[in-house]
Amino acid sequence: MSSNGIRRGNAVDDTYATIRDRIIAGVYRPGLGLSQVQLAAELEVSRTPLREAFRRLEAENLVINQANRGVVVAPLELSDVEDSYAVRLLVEPALISAILGEVTASDIDAMSVALSNMRRPGISPREFQLSHWEYHRVLLGRCPAGMREMIESHLTRIDRHQRLYFSHPAAVEDVTTTDGMFLEAVREHDGGLARYLLEFHLLDTALGLIMSGDPGHVFGSLPVALAGMAIRLNSVERLRGGGFAEITWDRGHAETMPALRTTNLASSSDPLVRAVSSPSV
Repeated sequence: MSSNGIRRGNAVDDTYATIRDRIIAGVYRPGLGLSQVQLAAELEVSRTPLREAFRRLEAENLVINQANRGVVVAPLELSDVEDSYAVRLLVEPALISAILGEVTASDIDAMSVALSNMRRPGISPREFQLSHWEYHRVLLGRCPAGMREMIESHLTRIDRHQRLYFSHPAAVEDVTTTDGMFLEAVREHDGGLARYLLEFHLLDTALGLIMSGDPGHVFGSLPVALAGMAIRLNSVERLRGGGFAEITWDRGHAETMPALRTTNLASSSDPLVRAVSSPSV
């Protein structure tokens, strides 16, 4: 093992993990050029594992290869975040609802442990994010491999943005509240309610993450996904001004969705939702 923790037999994996962690943590900022010569010397590896590590990072949209500069840390693009959440909204809630019958008591225990970790006082954004991933990956583990890998690829794409967003205490509180309600629906094997709550959770997090980065962001793929799911998102302009948007379902038995309001989003059953809503996306 090198002095930087790179194991000789696992040089590619360890080099990839080290550089990836530095990008996500913000040590390597967007636009920074990554010198193969300097990194090879610092990490005490040859250029071959370094090139393979860069190839993996490029596949995850964490670095880009520029003609005149070489490998560069990729910019943080909110449009990419929106696209990933749009895909997850279309796929994940319906998929999770469909596999709830396969969820075991051990799965629920594992989710409970992860949620308890998320609620620990003083938890760091990185620790919170890792526990949050563990929470959702319990159910993803019950999904067909191809679909699970597709969803996890989108989790990877939003990794850097999520880490920054989870540094906000309000975001942590919103996520743990919604995830707690979702866990109870899973415990009761209530696929319909679990689907509504997961749709709310994904949309809430997407809105909070995107708006915290750019309140003037012009939405593209998210409205298309919501329309395909018979979901209306109202009062987005109020959200841009520091308030909350409203979600309404035009399908199924949406009346089973309990009143729920976070910093960014409120269900139409919440008593604080205004009587008149203006469509915004």
